Amino acid sequence: VGVPKTIDNDLGDTEFTIIDHTPGYGSAARYWASIIQNTIQENNGMYPSECVSVFQAMGRTAGFIPAAARLADPNREYPIQLYLTEAHHNLESLAENVNKKLREEGRCIVVVSEGFDCGSLGEARDGFGHIEYGASRTTVARVVTNYLNKVGLSVRGQATGQVPGVLQRSTSIYSSTVDAEEAYQVGRKAVEIALNDGSGWMATLLRKPGENYEIYYDKVPLGIVANSERCLPKEWLSDDGLDVTDDFIKYAQPLIGNEWPLIPIENGIQRFAKFDINCVDKKLNEYIPKALK
Repeated sequence: VGVPKTIDNDLGDTEFTIIDHTPGYGSAARYWASIIQNTIQENNGMYPSECVSVFQAMGRTAGFIPAAARLADPNREYPIQLYLTEAHHNLESLAENVNKKLREEGRCIVVVSEGFDCGSLGEARDGFGHIEYGASRTTVARVVTNYLNKVGLSVRGQATGQVPGVLQRSTSIYSSTVDAEEAYQVGRKAVEIALNDGSGWMATLLRKPGENYEIYYDKVPLGIVANSERCLPKEWLSDDGLDVTDDFIKYAQPLIGNEWPLIPIENGIQRFAKFDINCVDKKLNEYIPKALK
């Protein structure tokens, strides 16, 4: 029995009939909404000396994570540009768009997907052949930042770059309470499936129709899930490919929740749970992960 989880939210189909969203995504989305909201204030105070702030977000082929930066400014009051893999921009068009925004507003916040096409990064690859961006010789954020500073900005100042890396999925203080509860419930549903329906299924969560956010838990055949991969729906991209639409905001905003998580504090720092290791008797043959073969 499968239990879904991926912050990339790239499991399923673009019609959202297999799964509405994956546990983990709501917390990653809240992380980006929070840091971009604070970056807006930082950038406003630092420009014109640092007029462009470039951030690299996770997401090889799916732009759900960088798209979540829009949740920091749903009314579009600030100069934010999103460069998702699905929009197929390149360095030249990025520089042109950023300079246009600089001429209009004097500053720009750029959120770019790690899958943005900017040439070779000296990629390292994992055992499945996937690019490990954190182990590559350079980063998309660095290439973009260097390119902007090289071709020149239309106003006084410079571009700076940031790569949050694994903080996007591990900073628990930004976790969504909605996401945490749904992750628990979908795990509980998986146990019920195992007890009542046997193997060959994945627990899923689907959204009920209507204006108010409400989900229900169900199961789908693993065979359908195994070959599924979704990107951000094209209709959720703006015409210029630099933003997402209000339909995306309506989809994603309920996932980040409206309360801060309860974080236990001890001696001024977080206190994490520690589990006793109680192993069950081994029943299966030895398993060697593909990456270690």
